[in-house]
Amino acid sequence: MRPGAMIAILFFAAPAAAQELPMTRAGLDSALAQYFAGADRNHDRRIDRREAAEALGYSPSLLLDRRDVEPFLMDVAPDGTPRLSLNENGPLSTAGMIDIAYRLADRDGDGLLSLAEVQAAGAAAFDAADKDRDGILDDRERQAAMDRLALFRKALSRG
Repeated sequence: MRPGAMIAILFFAAPAAAQELPMTRAGLDSALAQYFAGADRNHDRRIDRREAAEALGYSPSLLLDRRDVEPFLMDVAPDGTPRLSLNENGPLSTAGMIDIAYRLADRDGDGLLSLAEVQAAGAAAFDAADKDRDGILDDRERQAAMDRLALFRKALSRG
């Protein structure tokens, strides 16, 4: 699943973790529209970075602060050996991955997510999960999609 597609699912499905993924694209579109309306706190029909972070349950600074371009940091251990570590403000951090997904979902590059952009990302996620292309996610397809989503959530929860 593309990160842009993940952001659509995560932004609006994350608050409803108890619910299952919709079985049809129409069901997904409807669910995304409902979550989008709830996340659009200023009712301007766009999700800005602050609203997106809040919809995900993070501090707004997560998507508002600048990121470092370097994914790793290098330093020297007390014994003189070089060490490589993950840059917690870089592109592979939780904030960095959400930022990348946000930018991928923002197809027109205006810095805001429209319902159409979120639904397009959701449709891409649905199509990637619908292996037999019948327009319906069967139990196996839904489980595989949920497993991929769980991996993405786990990666986000590490930092």
